[in-house]
Amino acid sequence: MSLKKISFPYYQVKEGENLKTIAAKFGIDGTKILLDNSLSPKQIKEGVFIVLNKN
Repeated sequence: MSLKKISFPYYQVKEGENLKTIAAKFGIDGTKILLDNSLSPKQIKEGVFIVLNKN
């Protein structure tokens, strides 16, 4: 089985990251990230794939 690398706008949360650090890294409002992904802040944890839309 071959794994494909998923590129922007998808992002896999890395160890030590949280909503605030991801929002700052990509210049996207944290609330927008949560709304776009239908997640709560506690669900943003290592290994989770999220959509990052700048629009």
